[in-house]
Amino acid sequence: MSIRTRALVFSTFFGSCIAIGLLLVSLTTNHWVRAYPKRINSTDSKGDINFGLFYGNKDLNYGFGVRTTPIIVYTFDQNGPETMNFWLWLITALGTGFGLLTCAISAIAAVLKAASAAKRPATMVLLFASNISSAAAQVIAFVCWLVQFYQYLQQNVLAVQDRHWYSHGLAYLGYSFYLVIASTLVVILNIIILLHAKRRERADRQRLEPPSEEKNQGAIMLY
Repeated sequence: MSIRTRALVFSTFFGSCIAIGLLLVSLTTNHWVRAYPKRINSTDSKGDINFGLFYGNKDLNYGFGVRTTPIIVYTFDQNGPETMNFWLWLITALGTGFGLLTCAISAIAAVLKAASAAKRPATMVLLFASNISSAAAQVIAFVCWLVQFYQYLQQNVLAVQDRHWYSHGLAYLGYSFYLVIASTLVVILNIIILLHAKRRERADRQRLEPPSEEKNQGAIMLY
């Protein structure tokens, strides 16, 4: 493999690191959904709710100060099938986590492939497999969360005890969700770079390959 081809492969290491950073921020921040609920029959009372994949917070102002309450998303999900769908939430969490794991694997494989001058087809296969798996897992994750949002969370992000409040049409997708989309695009770019590197590797191999014995014999007979 030429130095230029190895540089292309190594560049996917940085792409994988960027994707890892985006997914880590996405998993650890509570802005997958943001809502600004209002109190029924009140113009002064307002609220601010942030949902992450695992935790969130609820700030409701009843007119005499903001009351902050932490949210455990799994517990909120157990309030009833009308609030959240457990399987959509679980697939979103698993898909994002699996995307993070496979990005780490692809980063290690990129270093191993770029650092070795020897031909290692297994490493290139691992690179493609890990990047494609990561992209697929993240696509599944954000599609499931989109369904979750439009089917459930856009209608209501409030617990049963907040029945005097409403949030219908007042919820929005937060930046934590969009980071998964950005990470997916980075991984897809990695795959495109790997395809280009694979073509270059094949072209380099054909250029450096010695003429076959049949071609030599044919040239001698022609002479």
